[in-house]
Amino acid sequence: MRGAASDTIHGIRYHSDMVEQLELSEFKRRIVAESFPDFLRLSDALRGMQFIQADPIRSPARAQDLVLRQRVAGYVAGDLEDTFPDLQVEEGFLFAYGFMTPEVWRDLRWRPHRKLKKIERAVLQTVAELGEVHPRRLDERFGRKSVENYWGGKSQETKRILEKLHLHGYLRVSRREKGIRIYQTPQDTSGELAGPSERYSRLALTTARVFGPTTRRFLVSELRNQNHLLPTRGDRLAALESLIKNGELSEVEVAGVTYLWLQKDASAAETSHRVRVLAPFDPLVRDRKRFEHLWEWTYRFEAYVPRAKRKLGYYAMPVLWREEVVGWTNAKVENERLKVAFGYAWKRPRAKEFRLLAEEEVESMARFLGLESGAWELTF
Repeated sequence: MRGAASDTIHGIRYHSDMVEQLELSEFKRRIVAESFPDFLRLSDALRGMQFIQADPIRSPARAQDLVLRQRVAGYVAGDLEDTFPDLQVEEGFLFAYGFMTPEVWRDLRWRPHRKLKKIERAVLQTVAELGEVHPRRLDERFGRKSVENYWGGKSQETKRILEKLHLHGYLRVSRREKGIRIYQTPQDTSGELAGPSERYSRLALTTARVFGPTTRRFLVSELRNQNHLLPTRGDRLAALESLIKNGELSEVEVAGVTYLWLQKDASAAETSHRVRVLAPFDPLVRDRKRFEHLWEWTYRFEAYVPRAKRKLGYYAMPVLWREEVVGWTNAKVENERLKVAFGYAWKRPRAKEFRLLAEEEVESMARFLGLESGAWELTF
């Protein structure tokens, strides 16, 4: 069924007479079915997904590993870091910090930057001379001066300079050592970049690919770190409208909300009956307003919430069963055993199938973490 729909953002009203309309249940089925493609190799997943959000918290594994576990056959925690130098992949900041294809990284370079300070030029020259640099390697040459970091704590000045040079495209991450970024100067620094409007549009398509259907408001908000490409909000919204007009994004109305998604036919996709424990930053659940629209309860990431105010847990991970996010789980490894406790948004599913599939998922998670088969305890 097709009909008229509209979307209003900050007083700007968009209207289309030909917007696909879907029932909420069908929309939910399509989103879940499309969210978990089966990749045989990590390199295929990186190419297909284009961007994977990273997070340093390991509880029980880093977010990027938890995301890839659901999409790459036989993936084991740490595979991305271990094979990074052999993959066609870069690190950088799109809507969040993460791993991306070289094409996306090139569109992120260069960001507006004032003239480099003397110490920044010196650090850049040192990295070029040494070939690869671990942040600690700069201590001998530049000292261990501390500066305030983004979270109000203290960081080494040279480490912050490396991060800043990387953000602006002067450096790239060549590999990691125990999670620490090792920097080098990019080899490919030639060639002209596309214009800002084209770059913004491509980054918007990448973001839409990552999240699946999402609203204009969310998409523009997630791209706020790229606002330097199109400084006015009107131009950014116009870029999205151009993608819709050209057929690269399509609109769908679901229960009064208009979403944008990549033009594709998902009608034949099927959802799996398996239980999945998802990362807090998994693309399926990261858009919290869409989450509430689909599953009618509020999921919160509470790692930075004071313990007394937590409702779900330090690193509560959403639990997906079939097409429903039925609750969350907290997991930790103690004495080489994985301990998992489930919580539920409403009531615990009574179906025997749910318990059996949940046990299969926890066994799979234990193996993903490098634990022996059966080295787990599950509390329902």
